[in-house]
Amino acid sequence: MFDLEKQIAVWRKQMLAAGIKAPAPLDELEIHLREEIERQMKSGLNPNEQAAFENAAQKIGRPGELKAEFNLAAGFESSRQRRRVGFIYAVILGLYALIFADLLFKNDLAFTERLLGLAAVATALLVNYAAWQFASRIFPVIISRRLQSAVGLIGGVSGIAWFLAFAYLILPRCNFMPGQLFVVVVWALVPVMSLPALTFLGLEKSEPRPFPANRLLN
Repeated sequence: MFDLEKQIAVWRKQMLAAGIKAPAPLDELEIHLREEIERQMKSGLNPNEQAAFENAAQKIGRPGELKAEFNLAAGFESSRQRRRVGFIYAVILGLYALIFADLLFKNDLAFTERLLGLAAVATALLVNYAAWQFASRIFPVIISRRLQSAVGLIGGVSGIAWFLAFAYLILPRCNFMPGQLFVVVVWALVPVMSLPALTFLGLEKSEPRPFPANRLLN
């Protein structure tokens, strides 16, 4: 005789074997499975428990397909987090542009120095805009969460690493006048503002867009 609870337990084991091990998604899938079985039996589509179970399980999807759906949904969540980080970064970039543009006019700089400083600020803004527009063409699609995290970490620290190398290895070897030093520092900050943006925007824009996680459950 068909035992519905036993078959649902077997179905859960299949889901676990496929890699859906988080309790919340698995419990949610079981709820949808039971609801679909009940709906089919009440509507008369499949009054037999076994047929209702088999059709409901088929409608929800195979374990491998569901695992792929949940992986993409997780990727979408990480993508949303990166967009929040990107928004914060855009605010920082705007403040950077305003502060340094203001300092360039308040300091006693020659016209050429002031012009070069403004060019550095404009370059940082343009590079970030170009990254926002074209990063997806540069970055390949990266599905692995670990690889995405590694690339994001490299992009996040690369600009700071460059500036530290500039400050401790390059700058001490040069003799600049105060105005020249200020302009050089402004230019040295361009990679600091641009490299992380290129990385984060590239990851966000090149990540595959998931299907809705509940697509197979409706």
